[in-house]
Amino acid sequence: MPTFKELQILMIEKLRKLSLWNIVKFLLAIGLVIFVVKKTDFAQIILLSKRLSWTWLSFRAIFFIILIVLKSFQYYSLIGGVHYKDVLNVVVWQNAISNFISNSAGIASYMTMLKAEQNVKLTRSGFTFVIVKFGDLLTICLYLIFSAIVVWNQIQPLQSLTILLVLGILSGLGIFLITILLRERFVNFVERILAWLKLDRFSLVSRGLEMLRSLAEENQQVIFSLLRTGIFTSLIYMSATMVYAYTIIGIFDLPIGIWSSIYITTLLQLVSFVPIQVLGGLGVSDLTMVYLFGIFGISQAEMSAISLGVRALFYTMNALMLLYIPINALIQKKKRKDYSNASE
Repeated sequence: MPTFKELQILMIEKLRKLSLWNIVKFLLAIGLVIFVVKKTDFAQIILLSKRLSWTWLSFRAIFFIILIVLKSFQYYSLIGGVHYKDVLNVVVWQNAISNFISNSAGIASYMTMLKAEQNVKLTRSGFTFVIVKFGDLLTICLYLIFSAIVVWNQIQPLQSLTILLVLGILSGLGIFLITILLRERFVNFVERILAWLKLDRFSLVSRGLEMLRSLAEENQQVIFSLLRTGIFTSLIYMSATMVYAYTIIGIFDLPIGIWSSIYITTLLQLVSFVPIQVLGGLGVSDLTMVYLFGIFGISQAEMSAISLGVRALFYTMNALMLLYIPINALIQKKKRKDYSNASE
């Protein structure tokens, strides 16, 4: 597993290789953060700190750990042939790199570490990643539908967007299933359409095609078996995510119901899928949070202050989670030493 020094080197290399698009994403994040800060009433931060619930804050820390454990189990149950603790190490690093650099770097680290440390083929790890995202999207879509029905009268500005999002997700999931059923024929058809539209020259589209092709080459029975596992584990993981997100309501004592919180969380989850984020959605997620809570009656000044607090908590918990790596390394070293002494 990488050391802290190796992680630092990875960050430096990533920054050196910044493309124009990555620079744009960083500038966008900075611009949006500045916008949120300008909307913040700093007197509100002092008031919020006085009504902060330490009990709910403890629950948030606990569920943060639970989410990492569940995500690791999700990958572990789908990859097969690897030890859980090894997958947990990879997920901890992936989580840190995604939140301190970018999502794309996190995904790349996940696939690279599994290949280097566990000899898991890139096609296998990539295929597992797609299965996980399928299950996550399906669960998010279900939560979005049910929560939107409950809060429908409160989300008038977002009603049309909500319908489009549900239809878009269902269409994407449908394409995934059609790829499994029609296999190579469907992939070739999609490839011809993209070539005709001249979209195949974009790297994102090319990577998408590669994933579809690897998906079409897999055994159907294996895929459907993995899909059942992926959907079940995603349902558990996303349900825990909804609880984790609701802790913000408890921490700051906000007058928001559970279904309103779930609706907001599903939209924030969907925003996280959009490849415009760096540093754990810095700026993008914060501004989206301010807007969405505003729909349910929380003022911009109050929510801007809360979003800064949530952002600070987010980075603090991610940094503390990294302590697992050296602690686990010390434990493993001690076990090897004890085993060596016992064998002598």
